Amino acid sequence: MKPIGLVTCYFHHNYGSMLQAYATEMIMQQMKLPYQTIACKAPILYMKENKILYIIKKLLIADWKMKVGKLKIKYYKRKYPETFGKNVTLRDSYFDRFAQKYFHISPYCKNREELTKMANNYSALLVGSDQLWRTDSVEHGYYTLEWVPDNIKKIAYATSIGVKEVPWFQKKKNRTFMNRFDHIALREKSACDLVYKLTGKNVQVVLDPTLLFTGEQWMHIQHKEPLTNGKYIFCYLLGNNPEQRLFIKSIQKKTNLKIVAFQQLDEYIPSDEGFADEAPYNVGPAEFLNYIRNAEYVFTDSFHCSVFSILYKKNFFTFSRFSENAKQSTNTRIDNLLNLTGLPQRRISVSSSIEDILTMPLDYTGVDERLNILRVSSLDYLQNALKDIAV
Repeated sequence: MKPIGLVTCYFHHNYGSMLQAYATEMIMQQMKLPYQTIACKAPILYMKENKILYIIKKLLIADWKMKVGKLKIKYYKRKYPETFGKNVTLRDSYFDRFAQKYFHISPYCKNREELTKMANNYSALLVGSDQLWRTDSVEHGYYTLEWVPDNIKKIAYATSIGVKEVPWFQKKKNRTFMNRFDHIALREKSACDLVYKLTGKNVQVVLDPTLLFTGEQWMHIQHKEPLTNGKYIFCYLLGNNPEQRLFIKSIQKKTNLKIVAFQQLDEYIPSDEGFADEAPYNVGPAEFLNYIRNAEYVFTDSFHCSVFSILYKKNFFTFSRFSENAKQSTNTRIDNLLNLTGLPQRRISVSSSIEDILTMPLDYTGVDERLNILRVSSLDYLQNALKDIAV
């Protein structure tokens, strides 16, 4: 049997991105199927369309506040190489170490022609989870498998569109690539509705690959013992929302727990400075799970931090990362997750009552049952999509 090619963003130094990509490999291992994760450095390298036009479109949909924050990380890394730069480089090394240890990578292709030629070595190409069909990602054509020949099976598993609406200039492009797929299953109901509007296809909702495994099944990549001494509040906030950090400080005053936070992640955030009692940088995906699992409370605006908080049955609370009218708002994926697991009360804002948060019952009744039902239907989808693949 030819291997299955997995198209994921395993190379992105983001905890959720790397863990969902690894979970996709774990599924293949569980199903005893041969596979390789397709080697990639930057999807834009494989673009066929005009790169200048791509950049213009990307500028039209950009969240400029976030873009500036990303540039600031690069700037401070160069300006303060012995402090800020050293910390960020240390964290990057932990991501690289994890990738080298756990991923099974294909040969690297320098351009689209080589990539298309290599696609013939696979029985199917499977696009994984995360926001791989978000507006900017669709433009370069990598995660949409535009480089894969027509005769090779194309499958999407738990892929996310991320946004509420597909922009007008991209509807035809979306319709075209979606109709080339043999099987599509998405992570959010809202995304399924968008696909139906564009193609008329009824699309199944499946679990993010990280949720196909229990918290116990994720123990093989992490240390059992806590990585810090004493009880703590774990914070993983990607958005530049200072008021959320002030809110957590109020929680700290009530609980007398120290704050442990991962900081300066997707963008440079001034309010991160001085916020936490401990801000470790020697942390890769495995350490990320350990800090969630051993926390007394978890505060986040992250989809995957919420996922692992659920798997470890933590006392967690999720903020919105974006305002509802933001162009690149991905708040819907959090709402889908919490509704799917029956935990909508875990969505909070800075106007929430601190007393209500601290007295909220830690009730996970029915969550495992919901997840187990969805695990079965999700794996059934994959088994059906992968049957009769070329040998």
